[in-house]
Order: sequence, then structure tokens, then C-alpha cells
Amino acid sequence: MQKLISVALDVPINQLFDYIAENQDIKIGCRVKVPFRSSTRTGIIVETKKLNTGQTAYKIKNIHKVLDKSRVLSIEMMETCKWAATYYHYPIGQVLFNALTPIHRKGSPSPDRKLIFNENSSKYQLKLNEEQSKVVIDIYKNIKQHQVHLLRGVTGSGKTEVYTQLAIDLLQNDAQVLIMVPEINLTPQTVNRFKKYLDLEPLEYHSNLTPLQKFKVWRACKEEDRLIIIGTRSSVFLPFKNLKLLVIDEEHDQSYKQTEKFKYNARDIGIVRAKSFDCPVVLGTATPSFETIHNVSIKKYKQHLLKSRYFKSMLPLVTIVDTSIDKPDEGLSKTLKDKMKIELNKNNKVILFIGRRGFSNTVICSECKTIVKCPKCDSNITYHKNVERLICHHCGFSQNFDSVKPCCENPCLVPLGIGTQRIENKVKNLFPDKNTLRVDSDNISSKSDLKDFIKKANNNEIDIFIGTQMIVKGHDFEDVSLVGIINIDAGLYSTDFRGLEKTGQLITQVSGRAGRQKVRGNVIIQTNNPKHELLQKILREGYEKFSKVALKQRKTVNLPPYSHIGVVKVSCSIRQLAKMTLVNAAKLKKNKSIFVYGPAPSQTSKKNNQYFYQIIIGSESSSLLSKHITIIKLYLSSIDKRIKWYIDIDPIEQ
Repeated sequence: MQKLISVALDVPINQLFDYIAENQDIKIGCRVKVPFRSSTRTGIIVETKKLNTGQTAYKIKNIHKVLDKSRVLSIEMMETCKWAATYYHYPIGQVLFNALTPIHRKGSPSPDRKLIFNENSSKYQLKLNEEQSKVVIDIYKNIKQHQVHLLRGVTGSGKTEVYTQLAIDLLQNDAQVLIMVPEINLTPQTVNRFKKYLDLEPLEYHSNLTPLQKFKVWRACKEEDRLIIIGTRSSVFLPFKNLKLLVIDEEHDQSYKQTEKFKYNARDIGIVRAKSFDCPVVLGTATPSFETIHNVSIKKYKQHLLKSRYFKSMLPLVTIVDTSIDKPDEGLSKTLKDKMKIELNKNNKVILFIGRRGFSNTVICSECKTIVKCPKCDSNITYHKNVERLICHHCGFSQNFDSVKPCCENPCLVPLGIGTQRIENKVKNLFPDKNTLRVDSDNISSKSDLKDFIKKANNNEIDIFIGTQMIVKGHDFEDVSLVGIINIDAGLYSTDFRGLEKTGQLITQVSGRAGRQKVRGNVIIQTNNPKHELLQKILREGYEKFSKVALKQRKTVNLPPYSHIGVVKVSCSIRQLAKMTLVNAAKLKKNKSIFVYGPAPSQTSKKNNQYFYQIIIGSESSSLLSKHITIIKLYLSSIDKRIKWYIDIDPIEQ
């Protein structure tokens, strides 16, 4: 009997394609080979229905072949992908193919290969302190139902031990557990921590695996009743059949957000999936995202606290250095250099943290500490080095460097920022007998680089670590007694509305790397404005009080978490055409509950001879925002093909 099947293809078109299947056993979620234009493509069956003669005015083509006897995507995974395609406004076919392994995407048959599970004899008995035990008991009260738990603990408080105990208890009764970490370089360390206590070998899942390795883990998730996966954001799409616990460690980390092509947030998709399995989610962090704090305040999430460090060490001593007085030499103040010398002479280790690899785009007057703001909308203005102009990314206002209104008697405008390589060169000159390692995505870009970094760190071969965000994400280096934060001002005066939130998180996370076990650590923060209100707030009263004040500021301007936003970005080789496209898109706003900022140049305003412009669209209602973006998508689908366009829902930076 003939059937009409609707197939999703890995193409940037947001629709399904109809084909006829002749007398074949067809299941939703299986792959098929189908003719498409002048080629043959792999597709995924999304719907099946009876074929009525004369149903369409065009001839429907037959499929070539059914590739699978059983589903490669479960009904649950299909529903999750449909939700994600709608929420993130991304073509359904490309979302579904994102949930497949590389082998499946190519249309290859599933290999007859299985993982060989190594027996793991746990050598250690996990011992929890009183705080940890209480958290485990509290979470276990709702262990068989969907509930999002925030495990909020100071750095070094032993959150991993809580995850491990929950996993041990569940795995005794045949469960699948997923532990998500924000970076690949955290997986070996996390695997080793769990292996110490489990009788089951944890499996890794991340982009450094080969296609066959990924397939084996994929198959294990589909077939094994009892396993534990430790993976990065892509692991959220594994085909679990019996998921009983999802842990998202460092839930605030922006690495959970995919910023290329399909711009999803793995944390949020994970919570949606966990609801389908009716299983609990544990979000662990010392510095919760403002969205998570808001969800706790409205009783959507349940909060659990770990207030003490696991090894009973004291929190670090923090020193502020005013860089307008103690002027840095290649990023290093005299105070920081002197303290480095003292600690290195004791054979302790030092971490130097730089907020970003590249140039900071904010401009400050080094005399009066005034930040240059847009005269039209009062947002921090951005310095575009390539065109030597100051441009507002909210409203599009632009001016020359020398036309800024004087802020004091002797104005001296300087961009904030210094690169990791300059710091590294200076440190090597100052301490030639010490081993220095730069830890950023330029220097550690491959699997072998990562292994080498972890091996050297674990073997105490490195004396001075210099790095960006990569260095603060959960690493536990022994004998680190000093952390220097080189350029905190770039975050304090960021043009991104999330800049202060990220800066508060970074100060807390970086400080947490110092003195975690044996000795009290020291943190030196270099800033041009030591009296900055929120900097003082976080240092004196901690991240929790800081976040309350910063959230009040967010509420007054109706930005997330008090609204939902999306960014619509276009690029074109003709500047005016790109800009006018978004001028017209902004005019489509009919509802007073929708707000639109822009158009304005994007953070990267020109790349490869393409000009980038954007508008920010927001609303207190997620559904209203989605409806309005759908209207804009229809308009953008009909415009000049020379214009490329992109949509980013819940952007991590605008």
C-alpha cells in the first residue's frame, strides 16, 4: 500500500517535503534516501499519512530507499527538535540533523559496532559533609519527578561530590545519567572524579571524538539501561531512553550557547528534555545566571546552598590596584609583579587572567574615569579600531574619536584592553626561570594541546598560567596562591548588557581558583576605577548581593530576565542595503508590547567585505516575541538574495 510521507532534509528551508513510499515498513524517525532537485539526499521521516488520489496538483516523487529498520530519532527526540526549531526559529530539517551522529548525517548505514564497557572497581568511599548530605536528601525527595534544582555553592564547596552521590544512588537501580560540562578540557578531570567512586566506567561525548566513537556512545544511550555520560553541549541530543538525572555544571557558562548556525542553548534544551523524561535537573554553580536567579525567585526552580569550602580553606584575600596610580607595564602593575615574585619564590603557582583575547571596545578617560556614552541612548559606546570611529550598537549613532564632548580639563581617551600574548612575553622576561603556559583558544586548539595542558598542570610542571575564560572553568590547580585579574574594566563598562553579570561571575570564579586546599589565596584586581559601585558590592558583599542590585538595574530597562529578546542580523556587500533592510523590518512592529532597538552596526561591523547590521527585538511575552519574529522572517525570506540574515533567540551577547 502506498503511503505519503513528509521528510525533513538538511537544507536551510523551513518546510517538509512530501514523497511516496511503496509497500514499505515506514516509521517516523527513520532515514530515507530521496530525490531532491537534481540530487539524492538523506532525509528523516517526520509524518506519515494515507495517500489520497488527486491530492496535489503536482507529481509526488517516490523515495529511493529506507535506510533504517528502527528509528534513529525517538518520538521524544523528534518532539524536542520540533520545539527547538519553533523556539529558535531555525529550519526543522537542520535541527533534526543536528541530533544525528556524523555517520547518520552522511546517510551511511549504522555500523555493527558496540562499546566495550570496561569494569571499574571503585577504590574510594564517597564521604559527604553535613551540608552536602542535606542537599542530597533534599533533592532525593523529588528524585522521580521533573524539578529543576539550583545547587548554589561557593567555589570549592564540593558540588561534584553531590552530583556523584546522586549518580551512585540512581545507577544502583538501572538509570541513565547525563553530566554536562561547558568545555571539552573539563571532561578528563570530571571523568576521573566520578571514576573514583563509581563501579561503572563513565563515557565521554564531545567534538574531539571520531565519528565512530560518537556512534558507539550514541548506540549505548539507545540500548543500555545503565550508563553515565559526561559531555559538552552536543550531548544534550543523545538518544536517551531511560534518563533519570541531568546535571548541568557551571550552568551560567556561555559555552552552553551555540553561537554558529543553529544558535541553541543546551541548558534550556536539556531542561525541556528532562521534562519529557519526568526526571530532575541539577544546575550547579557558584555564580548563577540572572535568568536562573529569577526563576528561583518566582519559585520555578528550587535552590540548595553549599556555603562552606570542602577542604575548609579560607576564601582568598582580595587587593584592588588603582591602575591610574600604579600604572601597568605591559598589563602588570608594580603591586602585582612584586606579589608574583613573593609567591613564586615560595614555589607557589600564579594565574593571570585576561578578560578577552582581543581588543576591548569600550573607551574610558584615564584622567576622570568617565566612560564614553552614546549621547542619544546613554549606552556605552564602542570603539571600532578598523575605521577609527565610536559607534553605538543600540541606536546606530556614530562619531569620530576627536569629536567626543570633553569630560574634564585634561581628557585622555583610551580603549580598555590588552592581549594574552603581550602579557605572556612580559612574564617570560620577568621570570625566565619559571615555566609559563598561555591557556586560550589560540594556544590550545586541538585534542593533543588539551592533553598536554592537563598533563603539565597535573604534574606540577607549570608555575604561571596566563589565560582567558578557559582557565577559570572548573579547573582545580594545586598550590595556586595568587590570581591576578589584569583588566576588569573591560567587563565593568562593556557595551553588552550582560557585561556586568559576566564580570561578576568572572571575579567570583577566578578568585575561587586561589587557595582552594592548603593555603589562603590572594587575588589582585587591577582597575582604572576602584570605586565602581558594583565592583565594591561584589567584593564586600559577594555575588548574591551584587546580583540583586544588578537585577534591579535590568528591571528598570526591561531587559532579560524581565523580558525575552532576539537579535535579527543581516549582512550584505552594500552597506546601505543591509541597513535599509532592517529599517524596513523595524517598521513591521505593530504591537505596543514589542520593543525594537536599532538598526545599528553589529559588534563586528565589517568582515570579508560584508557589512553587518542588527536590530534587537524584545517583549515581556515569549509567545508575542516569537510571533513577531515569524512576521520578520516572512519579510526577510522575500528580500534581495544578496542579503544574508540570521536570528538569535536569547543571545548571550548582542
